Amino acid sequence: MKPDYWNKTAQTMPQQELKALQLKLIKQQLNYVYDRSPFYRQLYDKHKLRPEKIQTWGDFEQHVPIVRKDDIRDYQIATGDPYGGLACVPQSQLVAIWTSSGTTGWPTMGGYTREDLDIAIEAICRSYWDAGYRPGMRVMTRHGNWHWLTPITWGVIRRLQMRPVMTGINVSAIKAYKPDAFPMITTETAAALLLDAIHKAGEDPHDILGQVQIISTMGESLTDTARENIQRDWGGVQISDGGGCGESYCWFFEGGDPELPGAHYWADIGYAEVFDPDSMEKIGDVGRGELIATNLRVKGVPYIRFATEDFVDMMGDHSTHFSHPYGKILGRSIWRVNVNGNSFLPYDIERILQRFPETAKAQFFISKEAPVQDKLTVSICYDEALTPNPDTLRDKLTTVFSQDLGVASEITWVPLEVIPRPAPHKLVKFIDRTKKK
Repeated sequence: MKPDYWNKTAQTMPQQELKALQLKLIKQQLNYVYDRSPFYRQLYDKHKLRPEKIQTWGDFEQHVPIVRKDDIRDYQIATGDPYGGLACVPQSQLVAIWTSSGTTGWPTMGGYTREDLDIAIEAICRSYWDAGYRPGMRVMTRHGNWHWLTPITWGVIRRLQMRPVMTGINVSAIKAYKPDAFPMITTETAAALLLDAIHKAGEDPHDILGQVQIISTMGESLTDTARENIQRDWGGVQISDGGGCGESYCWFFEGGDPELPGAHYWADIGYAEVFDPDSMEKIGDVGRGELIATNLRVKGVPYIRFATEDFVDMMGDHSTHFSHPYGKILGRSIWRVNVNGNSFLPYDIERILQRFPETAKAQFFISKEAPVQDKLTVSICYDEALTPNPDTLRDKLTTVFSQDLGVASEITWVPLEVIPRPAPHKLVKFIDRTKKK
């Protein structure tokens, strides 16, 4: 199939040219934030860093410090500045303000200048166009007013000339409007909530959702089984999985090419590095580790070498029609359990649980009991209607955990209400018990 581009010049830029552009933009950003941001000036002075001394990639990697969320929160607390000292423009120049979800701690705050918002919309337009969104499509979207994607999504819908309606889980509205796409269905849990609402309304999901061509999932890493489950329940719909934190501008979204095993981010807008989350040593621009992101063009509230806490798998090969890197967000780097020297994310456990009908909904959480523990501790809610003998199911899962992950496990059955749910569309899948000891 002949590729179709939203911005062919940017999306097919030769890699050598792309790399040179990144370094040019990084040098400009370092000077920009040093002159305008009290946080960066204080940080760089502490490290005796003068931005004009950064001329090569080696200079950047050796001298520019990593910024963690706790650094920004500490500045917030010390100064009362809601932007943590990152804002480089007066608040009057921010046309939209957002906070992070607070998933991993105290929420951080960001904002868009008109130019920043235009850049963000451009990034998502490229991805959505690649996924198959087109002018005239009827689209339905739902997410919180506070979310960083809210102003971007509406900007994308307008720029792509789609026909929107915003609603909650409203079966009557979906039935009447007959949407072609859901550009932000969020998680698999949210997709399931919508199906439950359709069933409770006495309707057949295939009748209500039969015309839906594309949905975009985000918020949790989608396993292969979860993808298959959604496609089955939604009548074979195409899924474009995506994700990323609002601060990064390294946002990963899948395109419409089934041969491409990951999602692109646009490297002329953000720069991504991969670090070992324990040693904080750089692995490279490819590999598995924590995503360290640099905004290349943001002027309002820029993040430079920001530790996103996203655990990613960055791939070295590129699509045949894009020059930009691609990969997959697997979870949060701080949501890892170390069992006898092997690290596991909820994603690793979810892939196993979804293979069994009794636990296919993947309602569970893993527990970090110690910095290094001798067994994997998992609390799971099973489907009572499909589980005549929980002990037999426990034996099966214990065996598979041992075979697939190479570790011993301790499984505890829990009712669904025991699993924390910070939002209707999200279940907590990691609990750090070491913080309570």
